[in-house]
Amino acid sequence: TYFVEKTGLKKFTKKQKPSFVNSHNNKQIIDFDFHTKIDGVDIYIDLTTTYRSDRLKQKAYNAIMYKTKLNPNCKFYMGVGKLIENGKKKNPILIEGIDGVILVDDLIGMIKRSDA
Repeated sequence: TYFVEKTGLKKFTKKQKPSFVNSHNNKQIIDFDFHTKIDGVDIYIDLTTTYRSDRLKQKAYNAIMYKTKLNPNCKFYMGVGKLIENGKKKNPILIEGIDGVILVDDLIGMIKRSDA
C-alpha cells in the first residue's frame, strides 16, 4: 500500500498483536494496523480511507484497552485518507483513547521526520 511504501512499516498480523485475558476469561486481541516509535514513545496507527465516528469509537476502544491493560505511555492515531466526503469537511471530535485523527500524508511526514 501507499503507506507501507512511504514509511517502510509493515502491517501487523493478528499473531503479532498484543492480547490480554478479559473479565470473561477470554483472550482479547488489541487491534491496530501499524506500530512505530517516535521520540521513544510507542505509536499505534489504524488506517481508514474516510473518517466516520463509529470507526473512531472502535479504534478508541482498542486504544483504551491497550493503555489500561498494557502500557499507558503510548499514543494511538487514526490515519485517514481524506476528511472531505461528498463535498463536506469532516471535523473529528477526539474521544478518550485516541490521540489524533491525522491525514495519512501528514502521518507519513511525522514518521519520516522522526527517522531523520
